[in-house]
Amino acid sequence: MISPKLRATLILLTFFVSASVWACQVPVFRYALERWQPGLYQATAPEGMKADPQANLKVKKAAGASQIELFYPPTLRQATEKPIWSAPMTEANWRLMIDSPIRQELRKRLLAGQSAVWLLVESGDAAKDDAAAKIVEAGLRAAQEKLKLPDGVLTQAEANDPTKRHENADVLLSTLPLKIEFSTLRVSRKNAGEAALIAMLMHIEPDLGDYLDEPMVFPIFGRGRALEPILGKGINADNLYEASTYLCGACSCEIKEQNPGIDLLMAANWGAAGADEEMPETVVIEPQPKSTTRTSTLWIGLITALLALAAWLMRGSKRH
Repeated sequence: MISPKLRATLILLTFFVSASVWACQVPVFRYALERWQPGLYQATAPEGMKADPQANLKVKKAAGASQIELFYPPTLRQATEKPIWSAPMTEANWRLMIDSPIRQELRKRLLAGQSAVWLLVESGDAAKDDAAAKIVEAGLRAAQEKLKLPDGVLTQAEANDPTKRHENADVLLSTLPLKIEFSTLRVSRKNAGEAALIAMLMHIEPDLGDYLDEPMVFPIFGRGRALEPILGKGINADNLYEASTYLCGACSCEIKEQNPGIDLLMAANWGAAGADEEMPETVVIEPQPKSTTRTSTLWIGLITALLALAAWLMRGSKRH
């Protein structure tokens, strides 16, 4: 299934793309890669234990701590006072918390310009997992062939052309190829080296623990941002296409926190991918004609109302 909350949010955000002529034309996956800074996870550690400077992690010193405790970024709605993962305080566990082979591969593919990497968290039932993998691969091939990039995206060189009217959000910040390309990865739920990563994913929704006997597929994009999973019998071509449409559509809602998903803890240098600071504002290079002022106000009001509705759905809806 795909959660009702995620479906409602994706529908609303897709509506912005089709309805608003002021939408940023850079696709969501690329806007997220170039402009959304990952949220800072928090972890307890004794004196002397340090975080990788490239990791989105804030270390909380705890003298005499015997356990590593990892917490979601406090800005996430999923964040609580309970850790999402813990382990004995050792150098090896500290390193596994910060980085892992799967995250290294995610980093490599995202920095190569892939639109999204779909991570299949296996159930442990080989027949179910293999069947899900085949559906995902076929569904993504179909989506990749059908989906098109939004019109109006500009390179930095094109943005300097005085004859091209644009908004700053329509301009790419890196020279990475802009393309629709998906790939897949698989990870066993019992992989000890990926325990911290799996914990991050499994706490994205409070009831995912009820579906441990089902395969789950998480689309991961941007700087390691994961959407809620499609799981079990919900892993089908329609749901894969729906999520892919959101990822490849124009980024109508540029504020990261008003989009679905969570950031993963990753050690990565995203500098080659774009801005060092988040850039949520859209600045019009050339003013709109006065005759459009009333229409613009109405659209802004409508989009604001729909964003509020999307935020409410994200807070209050439950998976059926």
